[in-house]
Amino acid sequence: MKRISKILSLIFFSILLLGCEEDEGKIIQTDLSFEANELFGISTILGESLYFGLLSFEDYSLIPSIELPGCPSIQIDSTLKRITLIFDSPVDCPQNGSGKRLGKIILQYPLGLSPKPKWTLSYQDYSFQNTKIQGNREFTLENLNLVKESFVAFKTTSSREGTSLVSGTMNHTLTKLRFKLIGASSSGSFSGTNSAGRSFVSSINSPKQALVACFTQNNILPIAGKETWTIDRGDGKSVSHLLTYETSGSCDVLATVKLSDGRNLIVSI
Repeated sequence: MKRISKILSLIFFSILLLGCEEDEGKIIQTDLSFEANELFGISTILGESLYFGLLSFEDYSLIPSIELPGCPSIQIDSTLKRITLIFDSPVDCPQNGSGKRLGKIILQYPLGLSPKPKWTLSYQDYSFQNTKIQGNREFTLENLNLVKESFVAFKTTSSREGTSLVSGTMNHTLTKLRFKLIGASSSGSFSGTNSAGRSFVSSINSPKQALVACFTQNNILPIAGKETWTIDRGDGKSVSHLLTYETSGSCDVLATVKLSDGRNLIVSI
């Protein structure tokens, strides 16, 4: 009987060991390139409509539709101080940049005077490159050359990359020529959860430089800048990816991600 018991015990532990090995084999390893593309997409979406938020109410009465990214129709409500940008039926658009938009962007400016005016940018049935965008962004004019931005539970939904939620604060330093906006330098950070449910933080190491001349051609990527994405892996562990923007002097931008394993990945819209 003792021998039979030993044999049964050996069989039991062998089955248990095989089961453990099988479970270990089923563990899904993180696809770093997919993860990097998803985070690049979030960063790009925050940037693609930034120019709309940096313009004043008065600017919209002076700028023609073809000089706004995507050439939206512009509705101006002077009574409510509200701007509505409609992308569903854009005018004939000569821009060469990529990035298709649908839906509406609504900008609500303050009715009264304030030393530090605040306004909001919201999305209505809006999508960029088939990614649905929901949420509000609040802008505050700190001085003539500095705009502060904040957003909470900003949501992006993609059929390929799932749903992400982000919150953050940014500082946008404006460059103007004869009181006209020609560029912006952005710094700050945002955090949230990606489609896999992992927490992440994105920090701009080197300010992201954007040119209005590029925005007017729907070239929305910054011409320079670096940002680091740190993603939680649980048990106190994390990995970091570094995104770098570079240009040869035009609006053609090369965006490269140095993955946590040392590989370089070229990303694009």
